[in-house]
Amino acid sequence: MKLSLRIALSLAALLPSAAQAADYDPPIFVEEADEYVPVEVGSGWYLRGDVGYAFSHPFEHEQMAGIGDETLFSDSSLFTGSIGMGYHFNDYFRGELNFGILPTNEFGSREMVADACEGTTNVLLPGDPPIVVPTPAVQDCEVSSYGENKGYSLMANAYVDLGTYVGITPYIGGGLGIAYNKYFKTSGERDCVEVPPSGSGAGGFFCNNPDGYGGLEDSKASYNLAYSLGAGLSYQVTKNVSVDIGYEYMAVPGAEYVAYDDGAFGIHEGIDYHSVKLGFRYDLW
Repeated sequence: MKLSLRIALSLAALLPSAAQAADYDPPIFVEEADEYVPVEVGSGWYLRGDVGYAFSHPFEHEQMAGIGDETLFSDSSLFTGSIGMGYHFNDYFRGELNFGILPTNEFGSREMVADACEGTTNVLLPGDPPIVVPTPAVQDCEVSSYGENKGYSLMANAYVDLGTYVGITPYIGGGLGIAYNKYFKTSGERDCVEVPPSGSGAGGFFCNNPDGYGGLEDSKASYNLAYSLGAGLSYQVTKNVSVDIGYEYMAVPGAEYVAYDDGAFGIHEGIDYHSVKLGFRYDLW
């Protein structure tokens, strides 16, 4: 009897512990999600643009003072410009692909030449009514010549940034690419001006084949190898924007251009010039 009582008391003591154990839920462990890191789109890439001025003339030619009634004129644009995209390979090396506009110029000469334009004039012969007879005649007219050069470029450039000092980063670089060059010239173009006859139908002047007074024309367009060398200083204005000022030497050895020298419109080969440039870069961070 005593043994049975002891067993009963032991079971009774174990029952609350068993009940508590049945009510216990094991802890749930949830792995913490990795921290979200946004992907940088366009990191390292940048847009760029610049304007420049060629302080050495790319189209060397001799302009002579007008002789007599001859008048010379010239209108050159020595400004350049380019736009493009680049990539920072690291803190010291970057590359660019740029499209540019090269300097252009146009020039010519004009002079009044005696009896340079052929035509006819009306002569009245007696009759009733009078007979109008076209008769060969000549008149003084302006003779002009004209030349023009223009070009564009597509360049792949590489630059080395030489460190940053008090916010200023000096750099050196160069490029290789293709230039499109075109020249046009016309010489001996005559400006024939017709004069109406009098009320009776006499006199006046009528040009012979005015379309044939256009002069001798010559033009050529070509693609040529181009290269450049340069250096400059850049300054970071904001996190994404930098400005720079630099020097560039541009050469297109195979390009042909027209120039006015020794009173003639001659064709020369090889274009090169020195320029200063002001540019900006926008980083696509």
